[in-house]
Amino acid sequence: MVLLSRRACDALLPVRSIPSQLRAMSSKRVPTEPSYFISQILRPVRAFFGIGTPSGPGERLREFLLDYVAKGVFDNVCQRYIQYLTAMKKTEESLRRLKKGKKTTFGIFQSSSSTKDEDRDEERIGTQMMLDVEALGQDAQALSRGLRDITSYAQLVQMVQADFGDES
Repeated sequence: MVLLSRRACDALLPVRSIPSQLRAMSSKRVPTEPSYFISQILRPVRAFFGIGTPSGPGERLREFLLDYVAKGVFDNVCQRYIQYLTAMKKTEESLRRLKKGKKTTFGIFQSSSSTKDEDRDEERIGTQMMLDVEALGQDAQALSRGLRDITSYAQLVQMVQADFGDES
């Protein structure tokens, strides 16, 4: 289970770059679908148990261990996701304070359009986070019933709604 958790958490790494990717995009449209990597997060569990593939090394164990392993891996993924979001939120707050300091210094020359762009970026980041977490929950539910009831997933959903949902 440790190896599957590590591989699943490795697939979660791109979540850390979502804010910078969305800010760098020339198209400033609001996201409408989850990030590309979300469907890859639980892939190691599926591959091990031969779900959606011709066979897997743990295919014979699927009936007995799938729920147990899936819950453990999903719990680890949710906890890691929370760690990444906490670090991202701190970075975003630091960036916001830095920009606020620059605004007071150069406030005369500041355009209102850059403030609107920053607000729009935050809205897009929040929307993307909510889409990603919801898609992760749906993916987990498709893998094994009851995974969305795990405490760490509920905490993740609550965190995304509180930290990123209030900006939209």
